[in-house]
Amino acid sequence: MENLENIKKSLYEQLLSDLSLTTRLIIYVGLAFFLLSLLLTALFTSGEDIQGYWILVLGWIGLVIFQFSWFANPLNLLALLIVSQRPVIALLLSTVAFLLASQTFVFVEIPTGTSSGKIHIKELGLGFYIWYLAQGLFLLGVLVEVFTHKKARASLASS
Repeated sequence: MENLENIKKSLYEQLLSDLSLTTRLIIYVGLAFFLLSLLLTALFTSGEDIQGYWILVLGWIGLVIFQFSWFANPLNLLALLIVSQRPVIALLLSTVAFLLASQTFVFVEIPTGTSSGKIHIKELGLGFYIWYLAQGLFLLGVLVEVFTHKKARASLASS
């Protein structure tokens, strides 16, 4: 059990301890919204309503129908993992993630793979909007860190 605590502490120190307090706060709020979005309805459809956790599990399949929104999740995870070491690359990843997440707004139907055809999306649910807000908060957190990093470097250079 002690080893697990050391691993968790070490992981925190490597990933988040170098970030500014503002960045960490924004990222924590984004993570809370992300987790909340998994419990809520993300899509109201002509069939069954779809929960956020279901999309997290199966969203990668959207690749076959050119729906790439789900890929915002791993891109933002990667951005958050490297933001303290490579803030500019993290900004690029998080920006692409946010743009991919925006593709959901034009997603109107889900193929079923059966003869019945497609399930039509009637409306985006609260789960989607909270997930999208989380994506925006991740981007904001990375932006804050990038500008904080640049200011820190500039102040060190002028000293």
